[in-house]
Amino acid sequence: MKILLTSDTYENQINGVSCSVITLRDELRKKGHDVRVLTLSSNRESKMVKTDYLIGSFSVPFYPDARQTLKFHDKIIKDIVAWHPDIIHIQTEFSIGKISKKIAKLCNCPYINTSHTLYEDYSGYVIPSKTIGKAVARKFIKRSYRNSDAIIAPTQKIKDLLLKYEIKKPIYIIPTGIDLDRFYKKLSMTEKSKLKSKLNLTNKSKVLVSIGRVAKEKNLDEIIEFLPELIEKDNNIVLLIGGDGPYKKNLEQKVKKLKLEDHVRFLGMIPPQNTYKYYQLGDIFVCASTSETQGITYIEALACGIPLVCRYDKCLDGVIENGYNGYTYNSKEEYRNYIFKILGDKSLHSKLKKNALESSTNYSKEKFRDSIENLYNEIINKKGSESNETK
Repeated sequence: MKILLTSDTYENQINGVSCSVITLRDELRKKGHDVRVLTLSSNRESKMVKTDYLIGSFSVPFYPDARQTLKFHDKIIKDIVAWHPDIIHIQTEFSIGKISKKIAKLCNCPYINTSHTLYEDYSGYVIPSKTIGKAVARKFIKRSYRNSDAIIAPTQKIKDLLLKYEIKKPIYIIPTGIDLDRFYKKLSMTEKSKLKSKLNLTNKSKVLVSIGRVAKEKNLDEIIEFLPELIEKDNNIVLLIGGDGPYKKNLEQKVKKLKLEDHVRFLGMIPPQNTYKYYQLGDIFVCASTSETQGITYIEALACGIPLVCRYDKCLDGVIENGYNGYTYNSKEEYRNYIFKILGDKSLHSKLKKNALESSTNYSKEKFRDSIENLYNEIINKKGSESNETK
């Protein structure tokens, strides 16, 4: 099968969308499929690098590292049409999404979309008014998906939202899979001691860890604001924040204002191959975001055998089971109680760690690939049947 994956964000950025594209690309190739990727170049030059088509692009001020293109008649597009994909899988809805639809029309092949992003939560980067921003985001998504042959939603939360938008196309729930083996690695005691020393952690330190893109919508403000009450009861509590992003300076200022410098460590961007080490430094993974479509970091933490304490969000249904692999909270009091419940009970902590590891198996990259592959075959066969009926 000739498969074209298309995305505005790819190997040049580390985020949920790019990780999903790379995982899917690699897994489909293992099954013998001819998979190519269409994405944006890091400059204005269009080129092909191995099996990647890069369209020349320019930066836009709306969001850090965001890029767009106006090259809708580029030679790269002609090359893709000549290759003639059997199906196109669109991962982002902006300029690459538009080009993808043009290619699908020229090749008379089906295309599907994966709904990765809650644009309502990101509209503030462009439109100050929340009401207007949400309305624009809804209209944009409805227009983007109106001719799609199918839509993939990573969770029930996203499917429900798309139905609320009155999306009429078939919607399939397929959770994004990850390379679990990368997180099943065990951090040796020697390496753990070195990392602790590097981060000025002691054997008495009780470590909360949060890893991911550092942006306002991730609501790390809340985790930091909840910290003083925890420290008041246990001065050994330390928060590790891994990752980088546009909101990092704001959080650093907040930490300084609250005089929490001794209890918060900003780790910066962590190389993907080393992420598991920092998860495994933690006693509990914490998150307050409600802007996730699935939340790959939740799965990564589970795969590292770390209990989760996260603000409740519908995307966590089926991911966190209270008392089994962690807890979801709805208030500061609940957050505080769950943190100390886990830290104060070694038997419970051990049980949660074991169950976290076990529950991660539901999100393997192989399950993800097979579900997507089955959908591709279904859509291609359906398109073929419709074409034969019109002849």
